[in-house]
Amino acid sequence: MERPVGAAPIVSIVTPTLNAERFIDATIQSVLAQTYSPIEFLVVDGGSTDATATIVKGHGSAVTFLPLPGSSQAQAVNAGFRQSVGRFFTFLNADDTLSKDAISSAVALLECHPDADVAYGEGEHVDERGLRLGPYPVGAFTLEALQSECTICQPATLIRRDAFERVGGLDESLHYALDYDLWIRLARQGCSAARSSETWAFSRMHPENKTIGRRSETIRETIAVLRKHYGYVPFNWAHALAGYLVDGKDQFFTPPSGSIRRTLLTACIGMRENSGKRSMFLKEFFHEIGRLTVEARRG
Repeated sequence: MERPVGAAPIVSIVTPTLNAERFIDATIQSVLAQTYSPIEFLVVDGGSTDATATIVKGHGSAVTFLPLPGSSQAQAVNAGFRQSVGRFFTFLNADDTLSKDAISSAVALLECHPDADVAYGEGEHVDERGLRLGPYPVGAFTLEALQSECTICQPATLIRRDAFERVGGLDESLHYALDYDLWIRLARQGCSAARSSETWAFSRMHPENKTIGRRSETIRETIAVLRKHYGYVPFNWAHALAGYLVDGKDQFFTPPSGSIRRTLLTACIGMRENSGKRSMFLKEFFHEIGRLTVEARRG
């Protein structure tokens, strides 16, 4: 998509880091290789004790290094945002990368859709070596779609500065579901999004990834976010927690197995988390268990 003629707006990208020496150079290189200009790139470090700072500073003035010892991911992103000046903004984790035309396409999409507050594209899961594992399950940017799962691949997004400001940035009390919470809050405020069919980002999945390595905490925080915003925790998240409690699998590289114990535990978790909407959960529970049973028989 060609960018409309006129002065190119500044795009600010913030990368939060903490002991990210394994992947940070690839992340930086993907930003510096963008076909779009001007880009303001800030790396906010939470107190790395490895070579992260040295690698970042090795790129000179192309990257602004901001040390913020003790900061969480959300605090680092918000601090970087406050230091930035771009009309458009995104944050890119220290193990994720962008496709070379991602920012150019995202800016063009937002300028062609002036009513849209967010532009988002497709994403790919990749492993430690950068080999593709499969597509991120991108879907609609609506309150209804977001009620059951995070349908937005965070690194494949670009947000208007004023929209990020209106919702108060990232919730600094969160550590795992902070991007999911952001999309829900933006959608709840009536923000709209424009979607691209292009692949804009690559989300790296590996054992040190928080959502993989700390699966229980990730699921529990996601459940809390959904309960807060919707007053309801859907079957899939109760089932995910039950699966982890039964077998401890990461649910990405090693999917949980089905069992009577998991099914019963899912019912218990769902009834507990939805004390005011138990009939609603039971209806969904029996529907989903029936669907999964049919799928298992076909398999």
